Amino acid sequence: MLSIAIPVYNHNILPLVERLHREASSLNISFEILVCDDASTAVVPNQSITRFSHTRFLQNSVNQHVAYTRNRLLQEAQYPWILLLDADVFPQSETFIQTYIHQRNNGFFFQGGFTYPTKNPTDNQSLRLTYGQTIEQHKHLHSCCNLFFNQRELQLQFDETITEYGYEDTLFFLNLAKREIKVTRLNNPVIHFSTESNQTYLERSKQACWGLANLIQLGKIQTDEVQLSRIYHQLQHCHFTFVLSIVDTLLGSYIQRNLLGKKPSMTGFKWFKLLEYHKASQGIQKS
Repeated sequence: MLSIAIPVYNHNILPLVERLHREASSLNISFEILVCDDASTAVVPNQSITRFSHTRFLQNSVNQHVAYTRNRLLQEAQYPWILLLDADVFPQSETFIQTYIHQRNNGFFFQGGFTYPTKNPTDNQSLRLTYGQTIEQHKHLHSCCNLFFNQRELQLQFDETITEYGYEDTLFFLNLAKREIKVTRLNNPVIHFSTESNQTYLERSKQACWGLANLIQLGKIQTDEVQLSRIYHQLQHCHFTFVLSIVDTLLGSYIQRNLLGKKPSMTGFKWFKLLEYHKASQGIQKS
């Protein structure tokens, strides 16, 4: 009936698996929990999940990125319904799985959403949590951190050519739309517990901007399908992109210092991504 699939990298998955196993066991359904480790470099006790019944631990011999790992989990799954979760989340509701199970006659693809802890962020982790609390959790249309779908019916795949961070979830949802697969959004969130430092998240955001520029260059995403590239294209159409180079020269360092500080500006974060996308687009055009 249900295969719970969780890709993991450098994260302790044991509390999440224990929580999911407890609820699934109480529901009188056939289920399995599949965890695939993407060649973690940190020492985490994830193999110990096999002490729970109906649980399997898989491991990639080398780091393959999340798309490959998700696809491997989908291939290994023995049941038609998939509950796909990220490793750094935790169900908010005590009836998390049950809520999904009750929906299975109402469609083939469901998105439960996510939220963030209400705690105040530490100075070193303020950027990720501030962005999550103020923007991301309210606009999570393209997120694969909490999905429930019928794989036997839909035969979904993730694009394994994306081997860097950024916009793989967006591409996945755009492909759903092209196949006219209806996405039913439910109020069944997980809590996202991010531990990324400001520096790490800023670097990953920069990487995502370059990744988006590459996906657009390859024709996998159209410029008008993502807000960042759409705004940039409008500036390009008006021959105003030179302004971004000036802003970067005058304010780029100040914006980055603010984003690495204890009170990052979300307006500054938007400017940071626009400036990085500008550099990425120029770099790709020159190459």
